[in-house]
Amino acid sequence: MTGLVGRVLAGRYRVDNVVSSGANTVIAEAVDIEVDRPVTVKIVRPELAATESFRTAFRRQADLAMAMTHPNIAVVFDHGEVSLGDTDSVFWVVEYLGGGSLRDLFDRGRLLEPSQALVVGLEACRALDAAHQRGIVHTEITPSKLVFGEDARLRIVDFGLAALLGAPAWREPATVPTHVARYASPEQALGLPVDAKTDIYALSLCLLEAVTGSVPFAGDSTVSTLAARVGKLMPVSADMGSLAAVLERAGRPEADDRFSAAEFGRALVQAAGKLPRPEPVPIMAASLFATSQAEMRRPTDPTGGIARPPDDPPPAPDDTAPEPVAVAPVAAEQDADDPVAEEAGAPASPPEEPAPDDETSAPAVVAGVAAAGVAAAAVAATDSVDAADPIPPADPVDPVPTDEPDLPDTEAIDIVPVVPEPTQTSDEREVADTEPVDAVEPLIILTDVADNPTGAVQAAGSEAAQATAAGAVTAVVPNTPPPIPPIVDPTPSGTLYDAERESRPWGKYVLIGFVALVGLALLGYAGWFLLRTESYEVPDLTGVDEAIARNEIAGNGWVVVTERERSDAVPEIDNVVRTTPIAGVMLAEGETFVLYVSDGPELRTLPELEGLTLAEAEAELVALRLVPEEGPPEFSETVPTGIVIRWQVKDDASLAAGAQVLPETVVVLTVSQGPEPRPAPVLTGLPVDQATAAVEGLQLVFARGDDVFSNDVPAGVVVSQEPAPGTPVERGGTVTVQVSKGPDLVAIPELDGLVYPEAEQALLDAGFVIDSLLGTTEGTFVSISVDGEEVATGDTFLRGTGVDLVFL
Repeated sequence: MTGLVGRVLAGRYRVDNVVSSGANTVIAEAVDIEVDRPVTVKIVRPELAATESFRTAFRRQADLAMAMTHPNIAVVFDHGEVSLGDTDSVFWVVEYLGGGSLRDLFDRGRLLEPSQALVVGLEACRALDAAHQRGIVHTEITPSKLVFGEDARLRIVDFGLAALLGAPAWREPATVPTHVARYASPEQALGLPVDAKTDIYALSLCLLEAVTGSVPFAGDSTVSTLAARVGKLMPVSADMGSLAAVLERAGRPEADDRFSAAEFGRALVQAAGKLPRPEPVPIMAASLFATSQAEMRRPTDPTGGIARPPDDPPPAPDDTAPEPVAVAPVAAEQDADDPVAEEAGAPASPPEEPAPDDETSAPAVVAGVAAAGVAAAAVAATDSVDAADPIPPADPVDPVPTDEPDLPDTEAIDIVPVVPEPTQTSDEREVADTEPVDAVEPLIILTDVADNPTGAVQAAGSEAAQATAAGAVTAVVPNTPPPIPPIVDPTPSGTLYDAERESRPWGKYVLIGFVALVGLALLGYAGWFLLRTESYEVPDLTGVDEAIARNEIAGNGWVVVTERERSDAVPEIDNVVRTTPIAGVMLAEGETFVLYVSDGPELRTLPELEGLTLAEAEAELVALRLVPEEGPPEFSETVPTGIVIRWQVKDDASLAAGAQVLPETVVVLTVSQGPEPRPAPVLTGLPVDQATAAVEGLQLVFARGDDVFSNDVPAGVVVSQEPAPGTPVERGGTVTVQVSKGPDLVAIPELDGLVYPEAEQALLDAGFVIDSLLGTTEGTFVSISVDGEEVATGDTFLRGTGVDLVFL
């Protein structure tokens, strides 16, 4: 892998740095020069990518990975081939994730709180659920595969490709790297088939390590590590709180006893309510590259990354010369633990003291206004004062002698004047209508009641200036109007005789009767109110989680019954599908209210697909929201080409037509290629009848061409065939043969009385060759011989036989 830095792969990805080199891949940081984007390139080691079958499988898995889109699954941008010296290999390109992996966090000596691990696990469950619904199992969930982006969001990397690269090692589990075996499931250790529950077991181990720093069942070697977990329950400490029971079930040795990814996520959500609010996970990007340090973590977080507070405490104030302190006009009920308040320097609000019972108690009134009136004053001041802007400290002034006692360490609270409406009696209102009330004057109120037992109240003006100059920190509050003196009855004390009342005594009885009637009415209303049956409107709960729905109707006094059903409209498990009665209906207390809760999407009944064309079978599956997948085609003597021979559910081959499955279940279709071609039989040297039987026995057509002479093959025997023996022939194809007519014999023609030219032509026409002539060409025929022996007319010889002639 030397020389990768600086190379541009596939004409697009410039390698800037080789990050690591593992047993299967080399990981490099690169830049996509077409879009100027940082990416991560993973190059498969050449020895693994040497065969064409591996490359074909790689391309298929890479295409599947590129098609997966989920916020918690790393994006695969591209894949291709690369030349590495004398060898070639393949690579894939994924998004650059600058937050580091969970393994990087462990290597830095960091662990997570249970609530932080819960957040990591929940995001991982979302990614696994999305992949498992597509039939993709990761098979190698380790802390190195759980990677954070700079946005602090978790991604799982290498879906599909991890299983492809790790498959050779798992054929012999003892050869699996120990760092992979630490997170393997018991079924992997036993060499059994794996499924989605394998990823759940591995994730539970990762989360345990994130909190405790150790991996259960980890041994010194691969063999001991794998053997230690077979049949063993997951050891989870109760110190993990509500997370303990969830991880224990996720890590059970039997796959059927574990959660699915969706169930795991829901269990984590339920456990979250019993754990403290999690701090941000200390990812690498947050500690090394974050630009806004204040947004990274609180000042009390010991992970570093922001400016630390000074170690030395601030100097104690000088009691002899107290400085005034101004408090920002913000709500008094501010949380002392609020980090925003801590950073702004705003102190917690003063403790609230009980309101006074005696209006004449000046110290109590002052203390109550100073402690409890800040919030009301701040509300009234929102039109003119920005509550977020702190008020700068007041400048110290020289003390001025005053008759008031010393008030050290007092605080000034700026309170906007608010004039309350005094409560008046009817008599007082009469006076108020006739006598003007003096204008309200602001008071200077000394807020430190403990150091001001006299509760001095001074009017604004020169005396207020003296109090301020004396170092007493003050606050301005509204002065209440002076009390209005009651109207004094001018009648002399004693009984006043009223002759008018004496003459009308029935008024008393009317009043008594009226009061009695009012009392009876009130008692009747109270009885009706207590005994009435309240009715409430049914809310629209469709799509709401069952727990939230129950909480919303908890105070209505209904008898709540839960029924479970499957629904495509609300496929999320435990969400409300519908209610009885429906939304908007008024339902009285004590009546029955039925919540129909989703058990997931409706199950699909598998149809019979054998005998359908591929297009027809795919259309039926798509209509049922099932996923058709074409398997390797097969030859069939009985099923025509393009027709489905058989099918099976990808994850459960035992299911047949009529069984019910979830939507998105993958169904593999096996399509016929027609009859398998036959090799042409060997026919040369066979009699015609045997050759015919051999051809027709293979469901081929026997054809006989022109017979031929053969000096070597007896008559009636096959001399040649087409196609040649062993050549594949489609069922129903033709095999043509030529049959021997035996040797090609010719007879000696009649030569008597012929002159030489005539005899020569007759012999040539018959198929003979003249070897020699004895005598003269002007003579007449005397005799003819073959190989020195005289022959007669009609004797037969092979065509081309040479003859000797005598002409005299």
